[in-house]
Amino acid sequence: MILEVEHLKVQFPTRRGTLTAVDDVSFSIAPGEVLALAAEPRLLIADEPTTALDVSIQAQIIALLKRLAAERGAAVMLITHDMGVIAETAHRVAVMYAGRLAEIGPVRDVIHAPRHPYTVGLMGSIPKLGIHHDKLMQIEGAMPRLNAIPPGCAFNPRCPRRFERCVVERPDLFDAGGSRAACWLHVST
Repeated sequence: MILEVEHLKVQFPTRRGTLTAVDDVSFSIAPGEVLALAAEPRLLIADEPTTALDVSIQAQIIALLKRLAAERGAAVMLITHDMGVIAETAHRVAVMYAGRLAEIGPVRDVIHAPRHPYTVGLMGSIPKLGIHHDKLMQIEGAMPRLNAIPPGCAFNPRCPRRFERCVVERPDLFDAGGSRAACWLHVST
């Protein structure tokens, strides 16, 4: 059952008073979500909370998540494909490929100086304002099926910097400047 709410304040009691979830926004919230918030979790997990929403509603959802986290002293784990939302919202980011960590670090470092070839491709595929692009970067090939991940680095079939070790041995996370990357290019010798 989904509770439809339109232009209302959704409030529920907490140990410290009443919490207003959203003001003057149309949205749907499942009763289980309200109950989960009432338990005052230390971690709020938001899985694609802004997908298919216009920018103004995205901003309101992000503001709500930030406010809930601040009021409760909780952390937010934001799961999204929208690097713009990550750039505006997060302090740290973990980039995943085929269910594995590819790179993790402070948002500024990962976005402005990506160290894993997959992250480089992701960031290169985002147009930059004020710069003319004849063609955006594209990551060649397709993601593997999760039941057919190749040996070694999962990204190796698509990686433009692949070498022999990449196809036989799965890399750990290595220090790579401001972030950590699961890539043999960053192994200390």
